[in-house]
Amino acid sequence: MDIAEYLESINSAELRKFIDSTSSNIVLTKDIEKKVSDTSWVDMVEDCIPYLDNIIRNPRRFIVQEENIIPIEKAKAVSEEAIKHLAQNTSLIQEVHEDGTVIPIKILNVFREETIDLYENRFIKSLVDNLYKFVNERLEQNEDQSSYAKVHSIVKYDGVYKNKDTEIKVNVSLDANTDNEVNGNNNDLQERIEHIRDVVSDYKNSKMMVNLQECLPVRSPIRKTNVILKEPNFMRALDLWEFLEKESEKPGVEYIKDRIESNDAAIKEKYDIGFFIGNNAINEDAPEVYNKYDSSLISKLVNDFVIGGDITEAEFRALINREFKAATKRKEKMIAGVKSKFDDFVNEFDKNKKKAYALIK
Repeated sequence: MDIAEYLESINSAELRKFIDSTSSNIVLTKDIEKKVSDTSWVDMVEDCIPYLDNIIRNPRRFIVQEENIIPIEKAKAVSEEAIKHLAQNTSLIQEVHEDGTVIPIKILNVFREETIDLYENRFIKSLVDNLYKFVNERLEQNEDQSSYAKVHSIVKYDGVYKNKDTEIKVNVSLDANTDNEVNGNNNDLQERIEHIRDVVSDYKNSKMMVNLQECLPVRSPIRKTNVILKEPNFMRALDLWEFLEKESEKPGVEYIKDRIESNDAAIKEKYDIGFFIGNNAINEDAPEVYNKYDSSLISKLVNDFVIGGDITEAEFRALINREFKAATKRKEKMIAGVKSKFDDFVNEFDKNKKKAYALIK
């Protein structure tokens, strides 16, 4: 008989009777050691990189205009603004020729220069600096960014089964070690982190970052300019700034140790069932012993009646039939009384048995 057939053949009533006659206790102890790496920042940074890239490749620009009055001989060109200024300030005119030529003493010089030294660009530079620092700190704290859970489980079960003439004791100890790697594909995660570090390092060396090297860094609270609040690239950059501020306050990795002890009734009942199965396994030959014992009893009974008593064979048969019928009625009455009491347990056990059978298949 294979294990599936054996489970199918278990008598539910006998099992319930055995468990009810068993006094048992179970203690389950779990020592848990966990390493929890916070890698949520990887997804956030990856999502924001394209927006940062758009800004760094095309930084916002502004024309700086500087005006000053210089001697006419130093002027390289005369702009429209200079002519308007001279018309409004005739004291700067030296002479006017008959043909209308105006000779100024001094003239307005307008100097224009393109610059990227804007608040929004300095905000991005500070964000890249913060991101570079954040990534390197996380890698220093936890180079491989892995997470795991190690569980050492110890189960101690003891039980005693008693009936009129039998006492059976059992002591079971189970010791299990489980090692679970939480990150399914840690190599892929490591490659993503290295890519982020390389990209941010390139941003640090970009032309925009170099040109803004001497500028004052931006600090919180961020000034909510129209550009930062409405331009999609800068809106996402602001999200990243706020995310990094919150994440920087948290540890990049946590080591947690915990112990759990329980006396779970459901687990104890499973071990009780195992006790029952184990007891059945060592008593497989019991029916043959009992048959031999029953034969010797009947033989002794017949000898006592035939040798020591004054009874005919017909009377003896009638006596045996009468007592057998009476015993059968007592057995039927006993079974009927017990059956209703165990119906709920039988139904529940049958369900569990089918689940176990399905798992074995």
